[in-house]
Amino acid sequence: MALTAAGVGSGIDVESILSSLGDLNRLPVVNLESKIDELDVQLSAIGTVKSALDTFQSAVDDLGKNADFGNFVATSSDEAVFTATASNGDVAVNNDIEVISLATNHRLSTAAYESEDSTVESGSVSFSSGENSFDIEIDASNNTLQGYMKAINDSEDNDSVSASIIDTDEGSRLILTAIEAGSDNAITSSRSTTLPLGDTSSGFTEINEASDAVLSVHGFQVTRSTNTISDVIDGVTLELTGIGTATVDTRRDLESLNTAMEEFSTQYNALTSTLSRLSAGDLSGDSLPRSIETRVRAAFFDTVDLGGGDTASALDMGFTFDRNGTLSIDQSRLDSALEQGVNRYVEAFAKPETGLSALFSDLIDEYSETGGVITGRENGIDTRKATIDSQIERMEYRLEKTNLRLRQQFTAMDLAITELNSTSGFLNNLLV
Repeated sequence: MALTAAGVGSGIDVESILSSLGDLNRLPVVNLESKIDELDVQLSAIGTVKSALDTFQSAVDDLGKNADFGNFVATSSDEAVFTATASNGDVAVNNDIEVISLATNHRLSTAAYESEDSTVESGSVSFSSGENSFDIEIDASNNTLQGYMKAINDSEDNDSVSASIIDTDEGSRLILTAIEAGSDNAITSSRSTTLPLGDTSSGFTEINEASDAVLSVHGFQVTRSTNTISDVIDGVTLELTGIGTATVDTRRDLESLNTAMEEFSTQYNALTSTLSRLSAGDLSGDSLPRSIETRVRAAFFDTVDLGGGDTASALDMGFTFDRNGTLSIDQSRLDSALEQGVNRYVEAFAKPETGLSALFSDLIDEYSETGGVITGRENGIDTRKATIDSQIERMEYRLEKTNLRLRQQFTAMDLAITELNSTSGFLNNLLV
């Protein structure tokens, strides 16, 4: 009868022996698998380094590309009189403004018709408003009040007059409104027919006079044809909304600058904290985290050329380190830097290719960009893992062959002992 398990015939615990021998022979594989685990830990830690650098890079970008650092903002003391928007400027100003009158749009009306479908006379009509002029033709295809309105609005040459129809107690009226306000944009019209549309030869009567905006700035009168005024106070656009007196103030808006600097400090401190933790843990003995921390910190002392012999470093711009290496903002340094000009300050960070933001960004790229130091380290670890995997595969193959050979040998031994035991028993029976 065939044996179903090694050792059954001989009584020797062959399976335990084979298992122990297998474990012993597999120790080199276990050691290699342990090395792969260690490499995986390193790979994960290097990924953490890259993630921390990427987050810091975002803060670097914000500090470098934010072109509106220090832009002027304008505020009105009474937006019922005017609103104010700052477009540019270099000096903070305060202006007292009295709005005497608003610019109004010229408006004309025809006489009242029974309805919008009422017939109007045919002929050519010419209109003008400001520098724009256009002609329309009224004929059998459009000789109604509705057709007249549509002909004006659909004219490809018309960009100055809007036509509409209103229904009043007296009947329907065609209303013309100048798109732009002011006396220079008053509507004029003339026609080739003699049949009246209104009580004037042009067929229209005035219902709203075209008038200019009049305001007083520090007692000096200003007249404009529009309620949007951008050529009186340098860098400020006023939108007139009512009659009255109000004050407009312009000042530097440094809120976005302060926010970006705070975020930059926060992310730098987070980066160095991560690097220190990894240096003491998963990347202990590895030069990578210490190298990054040393080089990034040194960048704060590097200067950039602002032209004309002027240079600046990140520390000159308001950053400082405490004795523990924590980055923060030194308000006195920041104020001193801003006193030399906000434009200079922005230039120091945002100057393309050579500003402080570019300096930090180039340094980060050395480590984190494709083909950089971190990619090289990751590729190196992947290569080592692949080499070890190949070694393990070869060793597992040899172990499989060895285990099979040992099993065959122990099985043969077990069969031999079984036969000897059988012969011994037979002889003992003969001697009894």
